[in-house]
Amino acid sequence: MKKPIRNLLLSLTLVIGVVGLSAAHISEGDSTTEFKDKQYYQVVMIWMKDPAKFQDYAGKMGPIVAKYGGNGERIISPVKSIYAGNAGIKQPDMINIVYYDSKEAYEKFENDPEFQKIKHLRTESIDMAGIGGFATEGEIKSGAVADRLYMLEFAYFKDGNSRAYNSYKKKSKSFYEKHGLFTERVFKPVDVFGNIEMPDRVSVLYHDRETRKEELQNDPRHKEIEDLYAKSISDLIWIEGKAAFVNMD
Repeated sequence: MKKPIRNLLLSLTLVIGVVGLSAAHISEGDSTTEFKDKQYYQVVMIWMKDPAKFQDYAGKMGPIVAKYGGNGERIISPVKSIYAGNAGIKQPDMINIVYYDSKEAYEKFENDPEFQKIKHLRTESIDMAGIGGFATEGEIKSGAVADRLYMLEFAYFKDGNSRAYNSYKKKSKSFYEKHGLFTERVFKPVDVFGNIEMPDRVSVLYHDRETRKEELQNDPRHKEIEDLYAKSISDLIWIEGKAAFVNMD
């Protein structure tokens, strides 16, 4: 990681995990009725333009967003990225996974008069893209978080149909468990912002140790599983990285 970005992470232990979003676009036909009063999550890719100004913004924003249950769940520092058809996207400086008490709480935060006064600092200090949505699967586990290799998956289903992807997940379950690949979160996206298309599914995965990735790739079944995955999606954003210190046990 670039040294200025690392220093910024170290200086924003409590507040960097929450970045309010604007101009989110709700996907046509989607409804959040079934998720009413559930925590509303955002997976935010961040490209830093002015670290000092962003630090100023984060410090001022923290007390405001806390009123709406805003908090950070995980910060990922990317080490490798694959974008498939989204090749125009550059590797972000960090990825924040954040949440609010509900989607309504997030919207109230965005319209808070005190937030409106500092909102310009965000625009001037970072670029961002990502999704808003609701958690449908996964489990947060404590442990040696620093040893993990995280993977962020923005999956676009083939023909917009989940059947092939669900079949791939079912057939690959035991294979991934064998190689210590776990699911921390799966999100149903309902909003998208920035320069990406709305994905069908966003997943936060991790190997419990970095060496597990090589073990998985050397397994004779890897090619079979990889082919099933390729046939189930039409596009992909895939980012690998390490958990930032603020979320480590």
